[in-house]
Amino acid sequence: MRVLICGGGIAGLTLAYWLRRRGIEPVVVERAPHGRLGGYGIDFFGTGHDIAARMGIVDRLTPHRLPVDSVDFVDASGRAGARLTTALLDKIIRGPHLPLMHTTLEGVLLEAIEAEVEVRFGETITAVRDLDTAVEVDLARGGTQRFDLLVGADGIHSRTRELVFGPEARFARHLGCRLASYPVTDRYGWGRVRAHYTEPGRQSVVYPTGEAGTLMALFLFRSAHGGRVPRAERLDLLRSTFHGMGWITASLLADAPASESVFMDTMAQIVLPAWHRGRVALVGDACGCMTMVSAQGVSMAMAGAYVLAEALEEEAGHVRAFARYQGRMRAEVTRRQRNALLFARTLVPGTRAGLVAQGLANRLIMREAFAPLLRRQFGARSILPPRTADPGKD
Repeated sequence: MRVLICGGGIAGLTLAYWLRRRGIEPVVVERAPHGRLGGYGIDFFGTGHDIAARMGIVDRLTPHRLPVDSVDFVDASGRAGARLTTALLDKIIRGPHLPLMHTTLEGVLLEAIEAEVEVRFGETITAVRDLDTAVEVDLARGGTQRFDLLVGADGIHSRTRELVFGPEARFARHLGCRLASYPVTDRYGWGRVRAHYTEPGRQSVVYPTGEAGTLMALFLFRSAHGGRVPRAERLDLLRSTFHGMGWITASLLADAPASESVFMDTMAQIVLPAWHRGRVALVGDACGCMTMVSAQGVSMAMAGAYVLAEALEEEAGHVRAFARYQGRMRAEVTRRQRNALLFARTLVPGTRAGLVAQGLANRLIMREAFAPLLRRQFGARSILPPRTADPGKD
């Protein structure tokens, strides 16, 4: 069996790894050129960490752990009103936890497959035709080719989903917020702290990247409309939205790179009635984006890839395999989407009263007594059964 995977991010690379281990030939196409720019921090634990351990790549990830000892919710003077320490985080997660840059995980996943899997960078699909016995795709640079199956692992703005299931607007649930990020020179002396400063309708964040002298600046702001912002307009939008904001926000904006280098996206979830159609399936954010506030997007992307590969090996035919994959993953993704939706409503309060309420809530729940509640909120446990004899086990 030969499977085309559209998308060379975390979901696509994980799927390629497990398909190869299960005797299925994957081919990956990725629109971006080799080596991505930018990125953002992720909390890597639970199911994602479990799968990384089964792949034998944890030792390659650990040296790149972000040097963060606490998450501080600060006022305009930089004084912490509430603090989530690593000690409390350990009690919440009760298992391995690695704060990483998103691109670090992608890089290690690519290293794990590149000697055995064909990965075509700078390539994407432009048309899809299900021929019943195969799926035929037109590639932007590679002409027309046929595969047994096509899997869209191409993220929240999935081209595969658009071609096969319909336009993004049908499936996107906008959460009323946008996010943006870029690296800046560390001239602030924050050390090993992730700091959040919030005013009504907007929030600025900084955290260490693990690269000496570099911080990541992250901005969250309320927005009534979804949709993409052209790269050339992103920095102007940030500067107008965050004009006059306190703390070190003005300096972070002054240190911004060229507008084209600013990562910006709407905060939205993807909700589809079905994750597969004919010989085409979706995995990761393409079918079940939860947004970054879930803290589980990476884990569920890796879980979906693992479960899909397992089903394709063990089931008789792709129809049964796709149904098994969706049946195993859908409830887990839906629950995390629901939790993220509730959390997103209070993430960036729109009023001064809401901001006061958020501060009080943060001070209350950043205590050991609330660890079980937070554990359930963020799905800290692996959803996979204990290991027996995985094909990829070292």
